Amino acid sequence: MKIALHASLDPAHLQFMQQMGLRHVVSGVDASPEGVVELEPMQRQREAYAKAGMSWDVIENLPALCYDKLMFGLPGRDAQIEKVCQSIRNIAKAGIEVLQYQWMLLGGLRTEYSPTGRGGARYPRFDMEVAKRMPAAAMDWLRGGGPYPHLPDRDMSQQEVLDNLVYFLERIVPVAEAEGVKVAAHPDDAPVPYYMGVGRILVDEAGMQKVIDAVPSAHNGLGFCMGTIGTMDRVDVVQAIRRFGGQQRIFFAHFRNPRGQVPKFDEVFPDEGDIDMVAAVRAFNEVGFDGVIRIDHCPGVVGDNGRADRSFAFQVGYLKGLVNAIGELGGN
Repeated sequence: MKIALHASLDPAHLQFMQQMGLRHVVSGVDASPEGVVELEPMQRQREAYAKAGMSWDVIENLPALCYDKLMFGLPGRDAQIEKVCQSIRNIAKAGIEVLQYQWMLLGGLRTEYSPTGRGGARYPRFDMEVAKRMPAAAMDWLRGGGPYPHLPDRDMSQQEVLDNLVYFLERIVPVAEAEGVKVAAHPDDAPVPYYMGVGRILVDEAGMQKVIDAVPSAHNGLGFCMGTIGTMDRVDVVQAIRRFGGQQRIFFAHFRNPRGQVPKFDEVFPDEGDIDMVAAVRAFNEVGFDGVIRIDHCPGVVGDNGRADRSFAFQVGYLKGLVNAIGELGGN
């Protein structure tokens, strides 16, 4: 298990990561105006991380505007396929092993970021009852998390959304397999089956299995977000790790421990959520997961900076402590 943070190229941030004893980074990428992730910028970015003693192993995520027509089944999707395939070839040449993508047509959903936690910590929250009253306001990309391509102009069934994803995977997975890149689907966050009339398909274990089974390949799998999966209705994260990790389809993971499940949940500190984090780390060990796990999201704490280093430092230490303790105990 390789513990990482989402990293910028800011020297102070890289120094912070060095101080935390981290050796792996996760980062997003930009695309050219033509919609291709170009090789040279990735090579420069990778070299900058390497100079700081960091290995860049995962791209998170493929920019949504590279495949918006594919998600919505619009004219021009085949031209986008060609550009995604070229991006995958460039990612392989840059030496990056995992490309995560999101098939969330409306993006992530949250309703509140309020000082409701212990000691006044600021907890992100999703509450479906609140979302029903202000559905567009709950979309992350409208609050500055974008850009995202569309507001819905028609209803789309879960089957239609799945069919579009299968069309995408049938064409990119053979290229990823040939180039040695693993493509990982992030589940829908929040995991509600429909939002504003648009289906969301990665909202339960059955949906995640459908994506894996649609194009069977050792290069088609999951970005296993513990936080999102932990908020799925009646899903046990530890059992899900065993299920998908046992198939060797967890290519990348997010470390987060929510409290509650849909229709309402909070993103809390890792020592107060509903997931048994000791059992989760043991399950990752049991299935032989040796990929990158990134500390994902965090409560807001007093005196923090814009990158939330103080909050992330607590979570890095928490996970490192779990990993080291379980390792000393032989995984038991």
